[in-house]
Amino acid sequence: MSTIFAHNWMLSLKQSKTSGNIREIFASIQGEGLFVGTLQLFIRLGKPSDDGIDDPFICKTLPGSRNLRSKNPISPENLFELLTATYPLDEFFSVSFIGTDSLLQADFLSELLPMFRNAGIEIFAETTGFPIAKFSRLAPLVSRWCIDLKCESSQNERTQKTLEKIIALTSPENSYFRLALDADADPKKLINQLSCLKLHNYTLVIQPCAIFPAHISDWDTGTIIEWIKLFRPYFVQVRWIPQVHKLLRIL
Repeated sequence: MSTIFAHNWMLSLKQSKTSGNIREIFASIQGEGLFVGTLQLFIRLGKPSDDGIDDPFICKTLPGSRNLRSKNPISPENLFELLTATYPLDEFFSVSFIGTDSLLQADFLSELLPMFRNAGIEIFAETTGFPIAKFSRLAPLVSRWCIDLKCESSQNERTQKTLEKIIALTSPENSYFRLALDADADPKKLINQLSCLKLHNYTLVIQPCAIFPAHISDWDTGTIIEWIKLFRPYFVQVRWIPQVHKLLRIL
């Protein structure tokens, strides 16, 4: 850690007024989405309103070291110090925020993420993009976004305008859209919505659900091709990527 960066970090230590709720931290291979196969450090977020918010969370260390425990809520500075002391952060493709939507802890992340940026660490986050005001705050601080779409979403003016703002705040180089799909999903409402959006330069990842009662075997080759062709007119690429980590039993 450079002298200048350490000085800036100490200044932020005195100024922080937020805290976050973490479920667990672990290093693993990304098993889904556009960056599948990359080595990432995962931070699974909890809900700020969870009961038992003071419960400890596990920081699973790399092989050869004991796992660590820390307590919620945790300040941005303490979490960053824990991560830099435990992991070689520059060896990961990115630090990835998963679990509950990152926007639910926007205040916490708006203080935490600049610390990673100052250290040259890439950030990946998953979100629905709602509410847009919180997405707008975090968008400049996140290197790569996975933005979730839902087949059951109803088409309305508010949803439409929010998606338009998300597109305006991102780029195809740093963001992609994901559609988690059940075998019996009805895409009609979503297709109507997509037809009004400027998504032609973005990639869509279709992710078949692999949790009970759905299973990867619910889709045959013909069905998969039909789904890809259905969304192909709206995106530059449509990729069918199941949750590989579940198929390979990777954590």
